[in-house]
Amino acid sequence: MKKIIPIFLMLLSVSVWAQDTSTEEGRDTIQFRPVAGEKTLELQFAPFGDDPISINGIKMRWFKSERKAFRLTANLAFVTSEDIMQQEDDDLGLKELASRNSYLDITLKPGFEKHLKGTNKLSPYFGGEADLMYRRTKEKGEFQEGQSVYYNEVINEGGFFRVGLNAIAGFDFYVAKKLYLGAEVGYGVRFRKDLSVKLKSNYEDFEEPEPANDGFSFVAGAFTEAQIRLGYTF
Repeated sequence: MKKIIPIFLMLLSVSVWAQDTSTEEGRDTIQFRPVAGEKTLELQFAPFGDDPISINGIKMRWFKSERKAFRLTANLAFVTSEDIMQQEDDDLGLKELASRNSYLDITLKPGFEKHLKGTNKLSPYFGGEADLMYRRTKEKGEFQEGQSVYYNEVINEGGFFRVGLNAIAGFDFYVAKKLYLGAEVGYGVRFRKDLSVKLKSNYEDFEEPEPANDGFSFVAGAFTEAQIRLGYTF
């Protein structure tokens, strides 16, 4: 966050300069800001971070007019991994044992933006968006007893469903035609319901317990984008 503040101020000062020169010289005739029918695609840009360019879902906007735009951030992530915990050794009677972990994330953030007058290069806006997210997890570990291999499986430990609503404000500054940088802040409320945790096993005489409920949480507060937004109009 400390790294973003000076960059934000730098962009703001540049935008003010652009407004002054446009007003005084009257030479800013190129249409930088999107018009009706155009779309934008964004990713996050952190020039001083370990990962300068990253993407946290696909964020697009559809401009109904120069002042109004619909937006949608969507992300579908699936990760699975396997670690060999014990190598097979026939001489010692050891079987190969593995540990497997996976999770599935689905995120949708539909919203709306109202863009203010600004300048030809600077487009400040405010608006709102819904925040929907679902996470499902699975952890499976194997163990050996005699010559038999069994497994224990934990489903949805750390899994949840989230619903929220965000009020947002930000700006786009067009450094070139169709290419812009931006920043965004907002205030949001979120309700998170943890998913029921389930235990499974193929161990002899195992009886599956009733799913365990981990409760819920409610959060309200201000937030900011962790990186500068880098976008392109098409």
